[in-house]
Amino acid sequence: MTVPAALPIGDLAALTGETVKSVRYWTDLGLLTVGRRPSGYRAYPIEAAEQIAFIRSAQAAGFRLKEIRRILSIRQNGQKPCAQVKEDLERHLGAVRVQIAQLQALEAQLQAKVAWADRHPEPDCHCAGCVYLEVTPRA
Repeated sequence: MTVPAALPIGDLAALTGETVKSVRYWTDLGLLTVGRRPSGYRAYPIEAAEQIAFIRSAQAAGFRLKEIRRILSIRQNGQKPCAQVKEDLERHLGAVRVQIAQLQALEAQLQAKVAWADRHPEPDCHCAGCVYLEVTPRA
């Protein structure tokens, strides 16, 4: 398949498996390189497909669009964004570790509630909601 030098938005979306709406949104945020045809329609260079792949990869790593825009801006200014990305990755890793610790604490609480519920299949349940969800279930 021969890829033209400039792609209309629909062709870029089809090439990358994205929706036209997503491509338009990322363009409006300044994440994608785009030009205009004489007709006024958007014309994307093939490099925009690589930018889209990067956007999705960065999102999968937990990066927000604002962070992605900053990284792409550094690259468009002719610099390597690697040092900044490494700092961002370390920050994201720290945040994920905090979330994991919080989820593990929640898991322990839920396990305790389920164990209590298993030991009390027909509890005296005269509370506002359900005794299984009380902070300290009554015996």
